Amino acid sequence: MKEQQEHIRQFKLAADTATGVLIAPMHEGITAGHNITDIHRDDHYSLMFAFKGNYHFRIDFEDVMLKGPFVLKIASGQVHQLIEVSDQSGWVLAIEEFILEPELQHYLLTGLSRPLLLKDSHDLLTRIQTIMELAFDLQSHSPDVFTHKSILFLINSLFCLLISTSENKEVPDTKETRGHIIEQDFLQLLKKHYKDWKKPGQYASALSVSTSHLNDILRATTGLSTSTHIQQHNILEAKRLLYFTDLEVREIAFKLGYDDGVYFGKLFKKVTQTTCLAFRKQFRD
Repeated sequence: MKEQQEHIRQFKLAADTATGVLIAPMHEGITAGHNITDIHRDDHYSLMFAFKGNYHFRIDFEDVMLKGPFVLKIASGQVHQLIEVSDQSGWVLAIEEFILEPELQHYLLTGLSRPLLLKDSHDLLTRIQTIMELAFDLQSHSPDVFTHKSILFLINSLFCLLISTSENKEVPDTKETRGHIIEQDFLQLLKKHYKDWKKPGQYASALSVSTSHLNDILRATTGLSTSTHIQQHNILEAKRLLYFTDLEVREIAFKLGYDDGVYFGKLFKKVTQTTCLAFRKQFRD
C-alpha cells in the first residue's frame, strides 16, 4: 500500500557548496541529506556519467532502464528515484545552471533530453574521467577563489566536450544568443511563478519585452508559444502530484493556482486527452 503523501520532497544543493557544483564518484553518491532511492526532486540539475553498470530509474513516472556507458540528465524539478543499480562506476555531477557560460546554460536547459549513449566513445570517456577526477580532487581542497574558478573552468570544458560529441550542436550562434537568453530567463521565471502567473503578459513584463515579442522568441527557439509553455508546465506538475501524492484533484488545482477545480479538470483533459483520475489510475495500477 502506498504511503499517504501530500507533497513531493525537494532538496537543495548542499549549503557548503559555494561553487554551485558538487562532484562525487557514483559509488559514493552525493551527500545532499536525502536518499536517492526515495521519490524526490532537486532544485538543481544532476548529470550522471556512468561508465559501466545497469541502472533502473523512475523519472516523472516513467521507468528508464540504462546500461553504461551513458550520460543522463535529471533536470531541476523532475521527480525521480533510483530503483535499482548494479556494478555501477562513474561520476555524479550536481550543478546550478548559473555557473555555466550563457551558451552552455542553453545546452544544460534544452540539450540531453534523452540519455547520451557512449558505447563507442572511448576517447570521450577517458577525457570525462580525467576532468572529473581533477575537479573532484580540487573540490576536496580548502576552498579559495582560485580553486573555485579552476573547478568552474573544468566543468565548462566538460560541457564543451559533450556538445562537440552530440549529433545536434545545440549551442546557438552569436546572432541567436539574445533570444536564447530571454528564453532561459522565461523558463526560470516559469519555474518560479507558474502557480501565480498564468498570463503571458506577466512574464513579458518581468522580462521587459512585449507579449508578442516574447511569443515570437519562444516560437523561434522552442517551437511553442508562451501560453503553451505555461500550460504544459502546469499540467506536468499536475501529473507529478497525481502520481506521487494522494491529493484530491481540487487540492491539486488549488496548489497550482487554479481556484476552480472543475475548470482545471477540463483543462487537464483538453491537454492530455484523459481525466485526472484516469491518469492517476493508469500510472498507479
